[in-house]
Amino acid sequence: MESVETVDVAGMWEAQLEAGMLPRAPGELGPRGWTLAVADVLAPFATSEHVPWAYHDYRPLGSRRTVHEVNGDDGLVRFAGLGAEGAHQLLSQLTETQLATTQRDSPTLGAALRSAVAHPGVVEVHGHAVGPARGDERITAEGVFLYALPDLHVPGWPHDGACDCTTLWESARDGYGLDDAHGMPQELQRRVNPWRPGEHCWQLTWD
Repeated sequence: MESVETVDVAGMWEAQLEAGMLPRAPGELGPRGWTLAVADVLAPFATSEHVPWAYHDYRPLGSRRTVHEVNGDDGLVRFAGLGAEGAHQLLSQLTETQLATTQRDSPTLGAALRSAVAHPGVVEVHGHAVGPARGDERITAEGVFLYALPDLHVPGWPHDGACDCTTLWESARDGYGLDDAHGMPQELQRRVNPWRPGEHCWQLTWD
């Protein structure tokens, strides 16, 4: 069994904050470093079990040396599987402006988190966070995992032909509080997450 890799989100963001001040930009969501207050909430969902694609080896162009990249090395900390408890903590600590972030036509971060709180064990949030190293510091929900509606038919993505995509989206939107989205997800697919083996869910992603 492969060991699970983790990332010290708080330590990473503390180092970024200490590296020097960035100028404030219009529309900033808060003072530089505001994400640090919730770093420990996100960290358990930022492991290689939750976001394996954020941990990988690559070879820089023109180099013979292999580099191992971990979550956050490219400026984005990915997270997935954030459920009711973590969502409640974020809702209690973030401002309405910080909760209003979106990804394309996605629901707001606040709507996704409130959905997870209202439907424990049924809705989990996935997304990314940008720490203090950048001027666009933020936490964004890219979508949700929905452990419900098992009888709907959505073939592998992308697909052509008959499917229940519209029914799935409308059920998620109207039944699970995702109704401030401006459009359907770009991806809807059935999957089993490694932290909940044997349980099928729907992944809804705005990308």
